[in-house]
Amino acid sequence: MINLNLLELYDIAASNNIDIDHINLKTMTAFSLPGNIVIDLSQLKTLAETKVCMAHELGHEMKSAFYNIKNIFETRERQEERATRWAVDTLIPAEQLKQAFKKGYTEVYELADYFDVTEDFIRDAYRIHKLRGEL
Repeated sequence: MINLNLLELYDIAASNNIDIDHINLKTMTAFSLPGNIVIDLSQLKTLAETKVCMAHELGHEMKSAFYNIKNIFETRERQEERATRWAVDTLIPAEQLKQAFKKGYTEVYELADYFDVTEDFIRDAYRIHKLRGEL
């Protein structure tokens, strides 16, 4: 099973020349600008939350999924979905999710523990893979 850990996500950032800054933010947990991710680790309670947050922000970087208020076709929701889809494809490819099902992991909390991600992220992974017809 390929299951990227947090350090491997940092390696992806480094190999793509993406800087990561850890700063205390007041109104958000993380954000991305081209070539830079900012994360407030004090707002992330678990390693799973940190891993999901990092993967999502990397998704913004890897897919160039940034907000542009001048482009009405590239909405914030669309950019967030693009980042989430990259994170899902990176952390829980459809084949790995199917293998987990075959091993008997069927409850959201079991799958979250198995993949070391949040329960909400498991729901996103299932939704995305199901929508694509991969499950």
